[in-house]
Amino acid sequence: MMAWRPSVVVLCLGILAASSAGAQGVSSEAQELARLNLSSGQFDQIGTQAAKIGVLLVQKSLEDRSGRKLTEDELRRLTEVFTRVFKEAIAQSEFEDNLAGAFDRYYSPQELVELLAFYRTPLGMKALRFTSTVAEENALFAQRLTAIRKDQLNERFNAEFAREFPKLSEELQRKQKQ
Repeated sequence: MMAWRPSVVVLCLGILAASSAGAQGVSSEAQELARLNLSSGQFDQIGTQAAKIGVLLVQKSLEDRSGRKLTEDELRRLTEVFTRVFKEAIAQSEFEDNLAGAFDRYYSPQELVELLAFYRTPLGMKALRFTSTVAEENALFAQRLTAIRKDQLNERFNAEFAREFPKLSEELQRKQKQ
């Protein structure tokens, strides 16, 4: 089997990963808030979404190279591989540092204290617990809706692509006819 180019693997794994400047100069409140947020299942969800994107990026290539569509089982297993590699290659602490930095940028010190106080209440804990579940349900809804409207989205994308990149579109069409 041909090895994947490192750049493709890095792109697939890092597609949802924001660059982390580290936790230097980040308040302890922002760091704790980030830890609480990511421990609620959001880090796993990020890994799952990154894997789904990674699979989309290589699925067509695999199908073209094999001359057939991947089976549902192969797609599931490929997603599992991407998820596993993502979680092994990217530490949750990197996301926590990045998220803490964002919290420090967008919230005042007093707001961070108030957010932490809220997340320590029963309702706050419930909000943290179900945020990932609600986001996952929304992502599944978006996937179903996208699948239902796949042809419409494809047609619309192709038209927009041709409008935005007329020379590239013409070039691709010429190469496809060859």
